[in-house]
Amino acid sequence: MIMKIDLAVFILAAAFLSSVAGTGENEFTYKNSYDGSTRQAACYIPDNLEGNKKYPLLVVAHYMSGDRFTARRLGYNQECEKRKWLLVCPELHGKRQPGQNSMAALEAQHDIIDAIDYMKKNYAVDDTRIYISGRSMGGMLTQIMMAKYPDLFAAGVAGEGISDLTTLKSIDSVTKAVKDECGDPDKNSFEYLRRSSINYASNFAYAPLIMWHGTNDIFVQPEQSETLYNEIKKYNRFQDQVCWLNAAAHCPANYTSGWVCDKLQYYANAGDVTRLRTFNKLKLVTDEDKKFFWLRLVPAENDKFGQIDADIDAGGILNLNCNNLSKVEVDLNLVSRLNNINACKVESNQPLTVEIYRGSALLCKDSGSNFTMAVTK
Repeated sequence: MIMKIDLAVFILAAAFLSSVAGTGENEFTYKNSYDGSTRQAACYIPDNLEGNKKYPLLVVAHYMSGDRFTARRLGYNQECEKRKWLLVCPELHGKRQPGQNSMAALEAQHDIIDAIDYMKKNYAVDDTRIYISGRSMGGMLTQIMMAKYPDLFAAGVAGEGISDLTTLKSIDSVTKAVKDECGDPDKNSFEYLRRSSINYASNFAYAPLIMWHGTNDIFVQPEQSETLYNEIKKYNRFQDQVCWLNAAAHCPANYTSGWVCDKLQYYANAGDVTRLRTFNKLKLVTDEDKKFFWLRLVPAENDKFGQIDADIDAGGILNLNCNNLSKVEVDLNLVSRLNNINACKVESNQPLTVEIYRGSALLCKDSGSNFTMAVTK
């Protein structure tokens, strides 16, 4: 009997230790889906999470010279403990440079996405409340992530981020870092364009972006945030004004982790079909094969942006106006249930294929530059 009791106590103790071993700051590795490299990240798991609940996830994109421990250094671990938020901070990497100088590369973008996927597989993430924040190079990446993944992130806070690499005026070390990562601007012009969030301005109509900037910033001039704000306003009249810090320099301690989380906490990515945002009109820009809401866009040329203006009209016609796209997929399961699409009208600057699905079932398909096809039920 004594041995049985001791064994039971041992089992209970082991179970308890197992349940708490994952709390606090933990490191993990994962594979980057873009280039297959093995990456590192740090996450923070608050104490006393309830097993039947899901929790918000905050992603911190680190600044230049930062690493996977940047979130802790900026006070996000303590803030997420207090709020019972999950947190992840992946160590970024670029096309030509290590993570300290990744400059919103596609590789770094997929570091973010794959770290999120790891967290969703291993922890109880509330996928309607996934947030992202970063300052400086992290702010630059936050802008890009919000523009390219408006259906994933509930909201983002970008501080002192570069929005247009082609107009950046900075100190010599920053200018050199940009060139080291992006290459010669004359030979690699699209690398500069695809990493500049201003070229995705129309996408921000569907992405709650909060910006802040110091007005005495000599590393990333305040015009970078001001110009992006003005460009977004052309597509989103509700875009929040930049939160200006008058006379403030480019400093990591400008706005606190608490301020950032206070800004984010009210946003949830909710809608009437998939619990995600859904829109009847989408005007989107992409630099890679990507899904947005109920569309998948495949650029025809890799060194040019693909663009679409999609509109479901009152008569049930889906109008697609396309530029530099080789393929468009539409998933009717993700379209608002208020819409009943019975036909698709396509205009394109070059031949492309349009496929319309309901989930995994292909309903209809056609190709050309200008055509109309009936949508079977």
